[in-house]
Amino acid sequence: MTAERALEAQSPRRKPRPGLVAGGILLAGLAVISIAAPLIAPYDPTFESVAGLAPDGGPLDPGATYLLGTDPKGRDLLSRLIFGGRVTFFASFVAVGAATVIGLIIGLVAASSNRRIGGLLMRATDLGLAIPGLLLAAAISAVLGRGLVSLTIALTAVFWAPLARVTYGQAIVVKERQFVVAGRALGARWGFLLIHHVLPHVLPIVAAYAALSVGWAALFESALGFLGVGVQEPTSSIGAMLGCCLVFYRQHPGLILFPTLYLGLLVTATTLVGEALRRPREVSRGTGR
Repeated sequence: MTAERALEAQSPRRKPRPGLVAGGILLAGLAVISIAAPLIAPYDPTFESVAGLAPDGGPLDPGATYLLGTDPKGRDLLSRLIFGGRVTFFASFVAVGAATVIGLIIGLVAASSNRRIGGLLMRATDLGLAIPGLLLAAAISAVLGRGLVSLTIALTAVFWAPLARVTYGQAIVVKERQFVVAGRALGARWGFLLIHHVLPHVLPIVAAYAALSVGWAALFESALGFLGVGVQEPTSSIGAMLGCCLVFYRQHPGLILFPTLYLGLLVTATTLVGEALRRPREVSRGTGR
């Protein structure tokens, strides 16, 4: 065995993360379905057809023409699910992405500023944490009007404060570590240390929390749609689908089951990814054999 192979055998080997792989594959599948929604949806999700209603005026059960059945307005449930999942998927990711950027900026600025500025930013963050998230999102949606843009803004307003608090707490810890203190003693500018040393240590924890927040954002969107303050009809979303099926769900449980399954898959995928990112990656050493 050569020296290079011996060193490679004895070097640490990172163990795979099954949760990260499974969650990533599931998220990738949902993303592909969302992007390709106009191509794979069998019908127009907004088209109301008399042929999609039963003789008693109720929705149709799953069958050859409508694979998942129809909703109470005669619209194809599968098409509604594909396009509704698309709205929920992208609204959750865009809102949490924007909230992560805002939270990172506020948290890092608060950690690197003097006590007065940092305290002011953190008090604003505490105010954002004190307001119940669902109530805040519903109020913003009601003020801005129903629609995808207002829904995304409402979700962003809910999730920036927790992410700012997480960023601030992690940045304060890293700020006191020896390599940062040594850099300051050697005359390095704080902006350089913040970007090249503090941020790389803070980002993994914030990314894990953001991944977990996507699942919560999807649940918030569903709650808002169920309450009638989400996207505007006839645009479909998971919450809107749940809200319009209250009358017929006992006779046609698929009206509730299929949107809930999609929501469960999305939340499960983001939870797997977030938990995998949150835990330190374990390493193992080669046996040298």
